[in-house]
Amino acid sequence: MPNIPATTQTKYNQMACESGYKLVNIDGLRPPNTTQSDRGTDIHEVLSQYVVHCASKRVPADFAFLDSLTDSASEEVASILESCRENLTVDWQNLFGTEISMGLDKDFQPTWSMDHDNKPVPIDQIWGIDSIWGSGEEAWGNSKKHPAYCGILDTIYLMPGGTVARIVDWKSHPRPFPADSFQGKLYSLMLMMHIPELTEVEFGLRFVRYANKVTTQKYYRSDVPQMMDDVRRVRSRQQDIHEKVENQQPLRTHGGSHCVYCPCALDPLHIPCPLVKVIKTANGTLRIDMNQMINLPPAERLSTRLALDVLQRANNQAMTQYVDGAQQEIHSQDANGKHYTFGPVEKEKTTYPVFADDGQGGFTLPIIDALLDWQNANPADLIPKKGSKPWFLNLKIGSTQLKQYLKAKKREIIDNRIKDLATVETKVENRITRDAEVDDGAGEEHREWDASGDEPFEF
Repeated sequence: MPNIPATTQTKYNQMACESGYKLVNIDGLRPPNTTQSDRGTDIHEVLSQYVVHCASKRVPADFAFLDSLTDSASEEVASILESCRENLTVDWQNLFGTEISMGLDKDFQPTWSMDHDNKPVPIDQIWGIDSIWGSGEEAWGNSKKHPAYCGILDTIYLMPGGTVARIVDWKSHPRPFPADSFQGKLYSLMLMMHIPELTEVEFGLRFVRYANKVTTQKYYRSDVPQMMDDVRRVRSRQQDIHEKVENQQPLRTHGGSHCVYCPCALDPLHIPCPLVKVIKTANGTLRIDMNQMINLPPAERLSTRLALDVLQRANNQAMTQYVDGAQQEIHSQDANGKHYTFGPVEKEKTTYPVFADDGQGGFTLPIIDALLDWQNANPADLIPKKGSKPWFLNLKIGSTQLKQYLKAKKREIIDNRIKDLATVETKVENRITRDAEVDDGAGEEHREWDASGDEPFEF
């Protein structure tokens, strides 16, 4: 079997669906460019330049320079970084490098690496290990040193003494997740193998959508054997996929957020997804044929739903981009003459303020006053009917907006007091939940995350 691609964090994500992995890494189809991937690339480029700039200027922060970088980035990137810039403190004294490509061979020895396009990257001179097996083309031609594991580390800090290091990986995910992940194990292992003197590596995920949200995981030299076993198992699964393809065995197919980066999402008609059958009708429109799904097991139905969700989001995103770019609505008409339109529609949202400015530096309670006036003038309206309670008692303040103000440390006392007054109701409903690590931002479940935080964290 020919050399298979090096195991990377990206390959690991693709392996969630063996069929999708095959399309990209064996059939050679290029995954679609998405707003998520473009956004992530832009954020990494901006922060890499910012960290290097601060280190060269020997300063922990330079907001003017950061603003100059975001001015040339997209509006979304600028908005995301604006929310966390006050806490983007660079530990310039201990910076080791940014965007460092690293590779390990099958025996976990340092070797050359591969970039995102699977092109070879020479061993960085900072490691001082080229002379072991040659450099340049000579090293790339040494099949014994072919990279089995690769990665690009966003930011590395080496602490005084050279035995402790920190890795910072920038994440634009809308929902934070623990740092105890395959990526954390792989990157920490690679750094330990490149710097044998290290006894401890702290892997940190910095979620830039939030003012100060960080998750970390520490790995020690004693953890290396277990880390090797963990990443070796992932490598073995990757090899199994290639063996299945070579032996023409069926591949596992599963829907999920990885569908966004699958060629099927780019061209579902000509690159069919095993989970979804897309058919071109006589009038040129596309439809999804679900008749073949009648006898699907429940687990496959859920997988199909996940794939359909991604296709729907991708399609909605494409229509939105067209409307924004062309500055016109999208129109369609069915055979019965009914018209359908996709475009901006105004929608009113009504809220009722608890407090209002009285114009004299104080506050009034207009809604409460109006309700109390009604109670005094119409006491019979508050008499409960049999089996019910006065309708006044059903009036409540929603928790979403209130919580964002009460979570501040300086409001801890009133937060606890209001918690004692709150009524907590648990409702059970059927819904899809996703691991935060694979949440690409299209889901809704991230919206409850508390983004508050006052203490800076050094990067």
